[in-house]
Amino acid sequence: MSRPPINPDKSVAGIAVDPQTLERVIPESRRPDGTVRKQIKIRPGFTPQEDVRRFRGTKQAQMDVNVLPKGHIIGWAPPPTSMAASGSDGTKPLSKSAKKNAKRKEKREKEKVDVPDNWEDDDD
Repeated sequence: MSRPPINPDKSVAGIAVDPQTLERVIPESRRPDGTVRKQIKIRPGFTPQEDVRRFRGTKQAQMDVNVLPKGHIIGWAPPPTSMAASGSDGTKPLSKSAKKNAKRKEKREKEKVDVPDNWEDDDD
């Protein structure tokens, strides 16, 4: 029989298997004031409330295994990403509102070009 590990795995409640006696124990620990708590033996068969798992019936457990990620639509595949759909500089494509704002900005710039800077030169 192989020897148990030196640092055994602890349960949620802090219960571990003592490597020397192979009994379930809560190992000794140190209090904030420096004193040491004694090692506590756990009765065979005892399961603390922290270690008790939530009961799941066989049908519920099977449903949990087959559950799809949140927001997933059956049969839907994301469209392929191509460089043609994205911006010319390789950034994300513009949203609908961003496209509208870009058109407005272009229109404003075009209007600025049409307005002459100096009104006096046109009359002469």
